[in-house]
Amino acid sequence: MAVMTKMRDMTKIILYGLVAAFVGTIIFDWGMNWTGRRNHQPNAIGEVDGVEISGRDFDAAYAAQVQQFRQQAGGDVPESQRTFIKNQVWETLVRNVLLDEVVKKNDIKVPDQEIVYRLYNDPPDFLKSNPTFQNEQKQFDMAKYQAVINDPNTGSQWLAIENYLRQTLPYEKLQQDLQASVRITEEELRWEYLKRNQKAKVKYLFIDPRTFENETFEISEEDIEAYYAANQDEFREEEKRQIDYIILSATATAADSAASLAEAEDVLRRARAGADFADLAATYSEDDATREKGGDLGFFAKGDMFRFKNFEDQLLVAKKGEIIGPLRSDLGLHVIKIEDKRKEKGKKEIHARHILWKYEPSKSTVDQARDDAQFVVQEAKTGSFSEAVASLGDSVRTTGMFVQGTGFIPGVGLSQRASGFIFSNPVHTVGPVEEIPQGFLVYQIANVEKEHVKPLDEVTNLIHNKLVVQKRRDRAGELAKRIYDDIQSGQALEDVAKQDSLKPAETALFTRTGSVSGIGRDTHFIGAAFGLKKVADVTPPVEGTRGYYILQLTEKTEFDSTAYAAQRNQLAAQLMQRKESLSFSNWYADVKSKADIKDYRAQRAY
Repeated sequence: MAVMTKMRDMTKIILYGLVAAFVGTIIFDWGMNWTGRRNHQPNAIGEVDGVEISGRDFDAAYAAQVQQFRQQAGGDVPESQRTFIKNQVWETLVRNVLLDEVVKKNDIKVPDQEIVYRLYNDPPDFLKSNPTFQNEQKQFDMAKYQAVINDPNTGSQWLAIENYLRQTLPYEKLQQDLQASVRITEEELRWEYLKRNQKAKVKYLFIDPRTFENETFEISEEDIEAYYAANQDEFREEEKRQIDYIILSATATAADSAASLAEAEDVLRRARAGADFADLAATYSEDDATREKGGDLGFFAKGDMFRFKNFEDQLLVAKKGEIIGPLRSDLGLHVIKIEDKRKEKGKKEIHARHILWKYEPSKSTVDQARDDAQFVVQEAKTGSFSEAVASLGDSVRTTGMFVQGTGFIPGVGLSQRASGFIFSNPVHTVGPVEEIPQGFLVYQIANVEKEHVKPLDEVTNLIHNKLVVQKRRDRAGELAKRIYDDIQSGQALEDVAKQDSLKPAETALFTRTGSVSGIGRDTHFIGAAFGLKKVADVTPPVEGTRGYYILQLTEKTEFDSTAYAAQRNQLAAQLMQRKESLSFSNWYADVKSKADIKDYRAQRAY
């Protein structure tokens, strides 16, 4: 009975925790949409067929994903990953609205009896994977699960899971309906087996276009003009923009450093006066890794504690129980207590605790930089950007022209949000204050160069060189054709090769999905090799990525029916999963292409 009571108490905590986590991340599971909001939202960052996506929903989903990343990675989220997460959140919110529309349009519903059945007999995976409902082998234990669910004292706690099923099962049914049409034929399975397992080996000649580098080719103006006219997209320049900007630095000031030093000296005095060092570390230390452990660094030898390398000697001569500092490292100021000393494997080791004050700006320094940035924005919106910057005793910097691309801004760094705003607003627009690693960015769009095709005179030399390269490739193709004709007339591949100072090479065995020694993953080469039926068969000239090839089959494994039978079920499961995924992707791409999607994120600096 005591065991059941303990399980019931634990289950209550677990259920509420799981459901809370589910609500925070629900939009990232297949086709789930909890918000269903269709009313006007003043902070909408987009619309999907008239359904608004609010900034609040976006922020909540984004925060949940950032927190999940931090927990998994054990650190902060880099800017590039934040950009990826933001785009992922947006795409998922869009998908949820579209799938919600499909579910409602098709009137997909789940009766209460099915929800109850699933709750009792087929619980969600996040419950099956919870240790509370698993046996000693960490497998889901249905008896243990049903013992808890049948306990009348836990009845009300299962309502959230029931609601979860009520929300998600319609989407599961939609998925099942889409997957019902997916079929695998025996021919597809045999082909999948062959792709993975059949091997070939070939002898080949490589005809390298670089052989003709010393030949002179006539390229006329007409040739260049014709190429230019037929390949306009090749010379298309993306839209470029330029900004005037200033970065208000939020680095630690001399006053901040002095304040940290004063606090460190005060804590040092208190520690030496008898205050508990671990308590002081828990209160003052800025080292996230050791603060909760009372600043405990464990045992380390000279050279092991890289952050202390510039004052390790001072630690080695300090006595057990001594408190020293403040000492400076690359991280900041340290007050250190020597807990113990020992000799391990011939090395002197120290057990120490520390309290760290990082070289970081104070709140007042950061607030001042932010306030200055906001001042420039407000002044620039009604007056001159340069004058607003000059009033702070600073001067305007200007970037070169740049494309939107990945969000990289010259002189600033990676900032997708600022880049999105810059490429979505007219010249002279002042952007919002953007917090970046260097401080606070304030900018004004200074110039726009619209997308255009480069004029012919700018690309003449480039086209000339391209045409020369193509002429060399054509010559290689002509030589390959002559070699093939000679082989077809009855000459041996080796004899023809000698006539043109070519050296035959032979591959090792390779598969359709693998890499070929000396060739790489050239799909034209691989496809041609497996297209040969019998040993000694020769291919016509094959144009690969580097030049032309003539291939002769020397070995090709046969279909192994015994091995195929052994792998068939596994192949079928993998192929079905791939086809189901592809089927959904194609179906969803079609649904999305027909939807009216409006993305306001760039205009609103999201």
